[in-house]
Amino acid sequence: MIGDGIGFLCLIPLLALVAIAGVVSFWGFGVDHVDSSLVGQNFLVLGEAPPVPDRRVFGLLAALVPLLLWLYAQGRLFALCASGRALGPETVRHLRAFSLFAALAVLAGFALSGVMRWAAGEFDDAPLWTHLGFSTTHAAVLFMAAIMFVASHIIEEGYGYKRETEDYV
Repeated sequence: MIGDGIGFLCLIPLLALVAIAGVVSFWGFGVDHVDSSLVGQNFLVLGEAPPVPDRRVFGLLAALVPLLLWLYAQGRLFALCASGRALGPETVRHLRAFSLFAALAVLAGFALSGVMRWAAGEFDDAPLWTHLGFSTTHAAVLFMAAIMFVASHIIEEGYGYKRETEDYV
């Protein structure tokens, strides 16, 4: 398992840094796109337009909740990869925590999407609850979290069979 997890041990912190940088750049500094002399204009697009300056702090606070939940989920996945164990009770705990916090991140992002869309200047003339946004990406992450939760039950069952076999022999 440790050889298989090396890629994740590098990728997870990199993704965490990119997520933090994206949220802080957009909501903290109002950067909506990044140009590159090597690749060209709009190399990286963080938003269609910069957030409304007076509302950026509200968008940042709303975006921090799902970000922190997602970072904790990624931390549990990182801990699983760093442990080097493929089967056991620790694996089950890490996978269940990952799936729970990944699902909570999506649900928090959905619940707070109205605040973020308002802070970005979208739909100023409508009630805040109509700003809620749910995408296929949200659905995919929820589905992945459900798969990981089911996989944790399968691993737990397999570990139980392993212990039972060892006790029998």
